[in-house]
Amino acid sequence: MTSTDALPPDAAAFVRARLGDAWTARPLAGDASIRVYYRVATEAGETYILAWYPPEVLPQLHVFLDAYHAVAPYARVPELVAEGETSVLQQDVGDRTLFDILHEDRVAGLRLYRSAVDLLCDFQRAPAQSPNPPFTADFFTNELEMTREYYVRRLMGAPEDDLEALKPIFGTLAENVASHPYVLTHRDYHGQNIHVVNDQLYLIDYQDMRMGPATYDLASLLRDRGVGRVLGDETELELVDYYARRTNAGPNLRRCYFETLLQRSIKILGTFSRQPIERGKLHYLEFIPPTLESVRRCLAELPQFAALASLLPMDFDLQRSRETLERICDHGQAQDHAPAR
Repeated sequence: MTSTDALPPDAAAFVRARLGDAWTARPLAGDASIRVYYRVATEAGETYILAWYPPEVLPQLHVFLDAYHAVAPYARVPELVAEGETSVLQQDVGDRTLFDILHEDRVAGLRLYRSAVDLLCDFQRAPAQSPNPPFTADFFTNELEMTREYYVRRLMGAPEDDLEALKPIFGTLAENVASHPYVLTHRDYHGQNIHVVNDQLYLIDYQDMRMGPATYDLASLLRDRGVGRVLGDETELELVDYYARRTNAGPNLRRCYFETLLQRSIKILGTFSRQPIERGKLHYLEFIPPTLESVRRCLAELPQFAALASLLPMDFDLQRSRETLERICDHGQAQDHAPAR
C-alpha cells in the first residue's frame, strides 16, 4: 500500500511513476538547507532516498545534478536512480557514518579514515569545473570578519585595540590560503558526510563543491567537529603525509595544511558563536574548546601568525558562556548582551 501522507503531491507522483503503488515514505532529518529528504521503501524490501526541492530552492536541483554528473565517474557517491522536475531518487547508503564509527571503535575508524583520504583524492580527480564560484581571498577574509564580530567582540568582549590588530593578520592569512594550489573542493568534507556500507565509503552533500585550496577538505576531515581529539596529533600527521604521497604534493604541503586549518578553525569560531548568539542554539558552544585546540596546534606550526596567540581570545569558559547566553535568551536580549568571557 502506498503511503503518501508525508510527501508533497508532485513528489508522490514522481515516486509512483517509478516504483508503482507498493511503497511507503518517511521523512528524514535534513541538512541546513530547506531541501526535504525521505526514505522510500518498497514491499520487496528495497529502499531509496528521495530528495524534494521546494519551489524556492528549485534551482539547487540543477546544481546538484551538474555536480553529480561531474563527480560520479571519479568518486563513490550514491547512485542517481531517477530524476524529475522537483525530485531525485538516489541509492540508499544508510545512516551509519564515518564519524559514528570513529567514536564507537577507534581502530576501525582509523582504518576507514585512510580510505576517506583515498576517497578525497578520487573526488579531487574530477574535472576542474563547478556550478559554484571558486574560493577567493575576499571570501576567506569575510569569513574571518564574522569571527571578529561574533566570537572576538560579542562573545568574548575583546578590547577594540585587539579587534583592530586582528584585521591585517586575518588579511594575510586569507591571502596566503588563497595562493595555495587549487583543486576541486567538497567544502564540507567531514565524517558525517561520509556514509559507510559494508566498509565502502559514500560521499554525500557535495553540491556546494567549488575550486579551492588543495588541503581545504583534508583539514575538514581531520579536525572538524572535534575528531582531532580522537585521531590524535600523530595520526593526523600520518594522514597528511599519506595524502601528500597520494597526490605527489610538494614540500610546502604541511605549511599549506596548517594555514588552511588555521583559517578554517578561526572561521568556525565565528559560526559556533553566531548560532547561540542569534538563534539561541547553545550546544554550538561545546565545539569551541576543540576548535581552539586546533588553533593552538596551528600556531605552533606557523610562527608567522604567533601574534594571534595574544590577540585572539584563547581562554574560553564553556560553563560561564552558556550561563550568560541562557540569561540573555531568557530576557530576549541576544543582540545587546554583555561579553561571556
